[in-house]
Amino acid sequence: MKTILLALHLMAVATGTGMSIANYVNIRIAAGEKGDRRASLVYLRRVLARFGDVVIAAVFATGIALYVAEPPQDGMNGWFFALLLSSAALLICHAGARMTASKMMASNDNSLYPRMEMLVSGVWLSALCSILFAVLAFET
Repeated sequence: MKTILLALHLMAVATGTGMSIANYVNIRIAAGEKGDRRASLVYLRRVLARFGDVVIAAVFATGIALYVAEPPQDGMNGWFFALLLSSAALLICHAGARMTASKMMASNDNSLYPRMEMLVSGVWLSALCSILFAVLAFET
């Protein structure tokens, strides 16, 4: 059971990593576009963000199930706390990106693109760290 849950958890985090890279590329492309092309890129970003919501929920669900299925025998190790911190950073950066995107849509303010890039980069980096820390936390 632990192996299946760990595989599901790592797949969810890897999907989140790929989604955040795609979203980052989309943000970079959409920054200079106008008209219908820009509208389609904004729609794609919205779809990626909704998909990201589901992926982050899956990351937390599989992580909790993994911990409940087979908790560490000698208590939580340092890697597990690092995993918790990187998962919290993943959630905070994703929520910040979603709020920034809604602010951009409401005010049509294109000056928020750098902030959006920074937050999506935070999602990407924290997802990569989560993969590393999940392996170290549950396999050591």
